[in-house]
Amino acid sequence: MLIFESTKNETRFIMKIIQKLSLAFLLLTAIAFKSNAQNQLEIVIVGSAHDNSKSAQNFQAIIDKLKNFKPDMVFGEYLPESDYAKLEQSNWAVKVFKKGHDYVEKLNPEPVKNIAAQIKKEHKALSSFAYYHKTRMDLAVNYAKNLDRANAEYQIFILENYMKDKFGKEEQAQYAKMFGSVDSLKKAGLYRPESEYSKIYFPLIYQLGQDQVYKMDCQTYDKPWSEAWAKTDSLYKIMITKAKADSTSAEAATVKAIETYWSYSDEESKVFNADQYAGMNTVKYGVLDEAWNFYGGSHFYGYTGFPTESVKAMIAQWMLRNEGMCKNIIEQARAQKAKRVVVGVGASHRKWMEEILAKNPEVKIINYNDLH
Repeated sequence: MLIFESTKNETRFIMKIIQKLSLAFLLLTAIAFKSNAQNQLEIVIVGSAHDNSKSAQNFQAIIDKLKNFKPDMVFGEYLPESDYAKLEQSNWAVKVFKKGHDYVEKLNPEPVKNIAAQIKKEHKALSSFAYYHKTRMDLAVNYAKNLDRANAEYQIFILENYMKDKFGKEEQAQYAKMFGSVDSLKKAGLYRPESEYSKIYFPLIYQLGQDQVYKMDCQTYDKPWSEAWAKTDSLYKIMITKAKADSTSAEAATVKAIETYWSYSDEESKVFNADQYAGMNTVKYGVLDEAWNFYGGSHFYGYTGFPTESVKAMIAQWMLRNEGMCKNIIEQARAQKAKRVVVGVGASHRKWMEEILAKNPEVKIINYNDLH
């Protein structure tokens, strides 16, 4: 009997220990979860239009919304300068910036020794006084020479929009010598007043008092992407030809289904046109955008005449590009110990990038439309 009572007491003692350990484990788990949530990198991917020339959008309202988010970094769909040497000269991103780079080199042929150190020195001078106009001109030139398209454009934007009207006569002459006319800068692709950068992200960065835009594009997969795109386009045209030749064919039914699927209703169009940036960042737009970009998209896999396999190949390369872009964002944000990040990107990337980043437990995705 004494042995039995002793065993019961030991059991009660062990149970109490287990209960205390369980509570301690739950407490530690809750603390770890809270800590992880607090340390999450908050990212807003803003699906944007590359051409805003016909938009009636209130861009300052967008800027104010993003400012209220208080981002530590603002990314643009620009190629990191180190990537230019890795890509073929036929790559579209290389060709696009070559025009601007060569334009600046022609007007400013003098070689620059230790260009990275020079850029750092110019930034330091401008941080003490923003209106050293000649220093800012030199900075813009050095960025272009260093294959940093993003920040060359950003500095030229500042000069054109916030500094030029304060130039003295000598500075006006110097600016003309170093950059030519506004029209020439536009032709060279170094000043794009209707781009999302001139309308939103450059003013945002400037109003935040930040000194640069970060680059996150990935062009590694452009060649296989272009090949898959060309094959899909060819096969899609064959389907269209068959559909036109016989309106009762299965191909015609597929074409009709695609046209219905990728269209807004009249009411949806009115809502979208009332605020295009809000519209481009909705679930509905993401669905339609996939259909527009991929000839109908994954919804039509297996439909008669639909180029299923080549569309799959397109999407595979598109995913690789978006994964590369997300990797660039995470690596740079962590290096800068950023807590909040805004990413301005073509609207066709937004859905894919949100889905990729949402899988990372260290990231919290915040949709643009949820900002206040």
